[in-house]
Amino acid sequence: MSQAYAHGHGHGTPVSGGRAGPGLSRIRLYEEAAAAEDERLRPVVEWVSGHIARPHPDLGRRGAVCPFVPLSQRLGLIRFALADPPVRGEDDLTAAALALKAHWLAMEPRGGPHTVDKTIVLVLPGLSRETVVRVHDRLKPEFVGDGMMLGEFFPGHPGPGLHNPAFRPLHSDTPLLVARSMVNNDLPFLTEKRYPAGRRAVFVAAFLEHQHAVPAATRARALRELALARDQLAAPHPE
Repeated sequence: MSQAYAHGHGHGTPVSGGRAGPGLSRIRLYEEAAAAEDERLRPVVEWVSGHIARPHPDLGRRGAVCPFVPLSQRLGLIRFALADPPVRGEDDLTAAALALKAHWLAMEPRGGPHTVDKTIVLVLPGLSRETVVRVHDRLKPEFVGDGMMLGEFFPGHPGPGLHNPAFRPLHSDTPLLVARSMVNNDLPFLTEKRYPAGRRAVFVAAFLEHQHAVPAATRARALRELALARDQLAAPHPE
C-alpha cells in the first residue's frame, strides 16, 4: 500500500508502507501516544511500558522482559491495533490476524537493521483464550514463513519463561496477538517439542532462510534440530 492509515476516533496517524493488500482495513493502527489516549488501548500501552519494557525480578536474566521493546518505543516503531469491527470468533480473528501480518510487512522500515524493532500489538478485548490459541496455532506457520513471529498473550497463559520456568511472560490481562520480526533468540520457541516434527522442520527451515547473521553455535543447533525433525518424519510409525 502506498499509505496505510492508523485511523480511528480522531487519532489517526499515517504509517508509510508498501503496496495495498486485501483486508488491511480489518484492523486500525495507532501510534503509541494516540493509543495511550484511547480507553480500550490505554491499559495495554501501560502494561507494555510498565512491565514488558522493564526488568522483572523473576525473569531469570538481566534486561527488559522483552529486550527489543525499549528500543522499539524510542524509535517510534511500536503500533497498537484494534479490530474494526470487533472480533467475535475464529473467522473474525483469522481475518484480523492476516491484516496484522500485512500491516507489519508494509510498515517501514522494510529492510535494514531496525526491521527487528517494529512491532504491532493487536488488542482483543473480551476474546476467549481458546479462540486466541486456535487461531495463533493455525496461522503461526504463515508468519514464520515470512520471517516473522506471531506472539499470543492472554490471562493466565501457562507458557514458562526461557530462563525461569516459574515465570509467566505470556500472561496479559487483555488477550493480544503480537507481530514482530524473527530474531536469533527465537530458535528455542520454534523447536518446542509440543510441535509435531513436520511443523518443527518447516519452522527451522524458515529460520535458516531468514536469519542471515546467525552465530555459529545457533546455526549448528538449528541444523541439528532440522535433521532431528526430518529423521522423525522419516521414521516408520509403530503399528
